Amino acid sequence: MQRLRETQRLCSYQYCGNPFDGRSDKIFCSDQCRNRARRDQLKQDRWNAPLFFTKINDILRKNHTILEKLYKQKGDSIVVTGYLLRESGFNFEFNTRILKTTKGTYRFCFNYGWVELENSDILIVKNDKMVAI
Repeated sequence: MQRLRETQRLCSYQYCGNPFDGRSDKIFCSDQCRNRARRDQLKQDRWNAPLFFTKINDILRKNHTILEKLYKQKGDSIVVTGYLLRESGFNFEFNTRILKTTKGTYRFCFNYGWVELENSDILIVKNDKMVAI
């Protein structure tokens, strides 16, 4: 039976680097280094996740700011074109709540919401019962 060739290499754990002997496919000097490397990898993965949530929160805040600005400029229940919202950077795919009524489906970004009307216009409303930023 043929023996696996054993060579001396350095541990792959970034803080260790100790030389070790063993199988040719072995990359860590011990179970301790292998476990530490895995824990470090999991820790890094957890820190990358909040970036995703931050991006979503930024989009929701931008949507809220656009709706709030238009609502305050024009007063109660204003009608604007979808084109105006898109041009101002509004993202229709992100909302915090959907409210279905007999008048239509309202989508909210916190306390400001919108509903698409028949002629592709957008009705902007404010609901004080919703949570404000």
